[in-house]
Amino acid sequence: MPTTAQPSIHAALSARMNYLTDRQGVIAGNIANADTPEYKPRELAFAPYLERAQSDMGVRLTNPKHMAGGASGASNRLMESASYIQHNGNAVRLDNELVKMNQTQIDYRYMTQLYAKQASMQRLAIGRQQ
Repeated sequence: MPTTAQPSIHAALSARMNYLTDRQGVIAGNIANADTPEYKPRELAFAPYLERAQSDMGVRLTNPKHMAGGASGASNRLMESASYIQHNGNAVRLDNELVKMNQTQIDYRYMTQLYAKQASMQRLAIGRQQ
């Protein structure tokens, strides 16, 4: 059944790339508000993206003893995090946000390489080179 495996790989790669794109925007917003009084940095939850990809893949339980896939109750994607608060009430730490941004860029680059490799394997499977 090679036709059912391809959409699942594509759905998983797409979900991760969509999450990383959206996360980059959230991090940029945190950095932009680094001097805004009372601003709490936001983080993006991956669970809703994973749930959507799993539903696209048709993941289902085949045995009642198996653990259910997906995150339960993860309808809200944005979460506030405030572990460090400055004198003006702002909780953004630029060093943490820059580390997150760098890791997000590395992860996105990795996902594009996986996507290119998957496309190359598909072309090879149908007998077309490059």
